[in-house]
Amino acid sequence: MTQQASVKHSRNLAEQYALLRKTLAHYLLLQVGTFVSAFGYDAIGPAMEILTNKKAELKVQEIRKRSNDGANAAAEALGDSLAESMGETFRSDYDIETGNGFKTVNLRVCGCIESVTAQAEDYGLTQTQARSIFCGTCMSSYKKAAEGLGLGFKGRLRGEHGCSMGFSSGQSNSNALKSGGP
Repeated sequence: MTQQASVKHSRNLAEQYALLRKTLAHYLLLQVGTFVSAFGYDAIGPAMEILTNKKAELKVQEIRKRSNDGANAAAEALGDSLAESMGETFRSDYDIETGNGFKTVNLRVCGCIESVTAQAEDYGLTQTQARSIFCGTCMSSYKKAAEGLGLGFKGRLRGEHGCSMGFSSGQSNSNALKSGGP
């Protein structure tokens, strides 16, 4: 009787992280692809609206728990939430602009959408459709969260894999968001 050698591939941290991102994108796309297959692409709008509202509600609850210091602190906390979830969790290329009562997160490359669009066609979606669904839901949820917290919001897509979202505590600071800074 011969023994077979068991070879276990040990992944380094970067490989583990890449696999995790790919797996997360897989599950997100599997859910959307299954929904689209069952109900059609036109039904995705109402479903994403429900998801957007729930995500915004949860963000508002989280920010209110984390920050009781008024609108300036809420704008800061909502910007931090975006930087943590899209920037740090997905290792995105981003920078943050802050000023008196505003915070803007510029994602030059969003690791989340990059992971999703790389696999979109495997799930019956074009890269454009995937970006529309996922970026639309993400940006809308941050916009609704900002509104729920009484903050100004300015967001836009940037390039193929990035976006910019800014949050402000007052009307005078909304103009800073439009120009990208103070």
